[in-house]
Amino acid sequence: MENGWPHETVDVLGVGVSRADVPLLRRFLEDAVLGRRQLTITFANPNYVMAAQHDPRLRELMNGFDLNLADGWGVVLAAKIFGTPLPARMANDDLTDHLFGLPAEERWRVFLFGNAPGVADAAAANLVGWYPGLQIVGTQHGHWADESGRIPAADVDRLIAEINEAKPDILHVGLGTPLQQIFVTENRGRLDVPVIITCGAYFEHLAERREWYPAWVLRLRIGWLYRLHREPRRLWRRYTIELGAYLSLVLRHRLRRGRRRVDAGAR
Repeated sequence: MENGWPHETVDVLGVGVSRADVPLLRRFLEDAVLGRRQLTITFANPNYVMAAQHDPRLRELMNGFDLNLADGWGVVLAAKIFGTPLPARMANDDLTDHLFGLPAEERWRVFLFGNAPGVADAAAANLVGWYPGLQIVGTQHGHWADESGRIPAADVDRLIAEINEAKPDILHVGLGTPLQQIFVTENRGRLDVPVIITCGAYFEHLAERREWYPAWVLRLRIGWLYRLHREPRRLWRRYTIELGAYLSLVLRHRLRRGRRRVDAGAR
């Protein structure tokens, strides 16, 4: 990826997914905070990749982040099928000890912005208990969008002023996709924050317990099935019809690439 944080990526249906592991992430976090260089991080899961097929703006937004980490085994599987394996899955839930344990060790300042009213507060209360020394310097809910689906400019200005006044080293933004990517992309130049990380509904997980996915679920790589069991009415379509369409598209893309290689070798 051609930006100030050079690293390898793999093209997953037009979305550049970072070939990153935990040591690289921790090194980038340290370099960003200590050097006061801005680092933006988002996550690619099968749902977002599929949405990006029909929304070039979303694809552009995702590819504009410095790191685009693999959120979900479906993305890891696609990279393997395309012949460029990723080192590991790198979802928010996999990285809690690093996203909050490292700041606790280094005395970095953290701001939680997003999710429903009260959720970030509950997450913050748990985090400071799990990671002694962690400095949560601010929380704010994420229910600001109007009927257009965007946050009004006046509210954006107020939110940016509040965040900057708290002087965080790391800002977590949980507004849902694509609003969180839009907010970061449009305002990163106004945010005096070295590290900005999108996180979807991650605060809801942190407000409940530290290891949101049971160990056996992670071992079997069936996090999607666990989430479907917990929220069937909201997620049934994502993890049945849309996941099936995603896997079908990945396989068709792989077959087309294979045929092109065969045709090129025959010339």
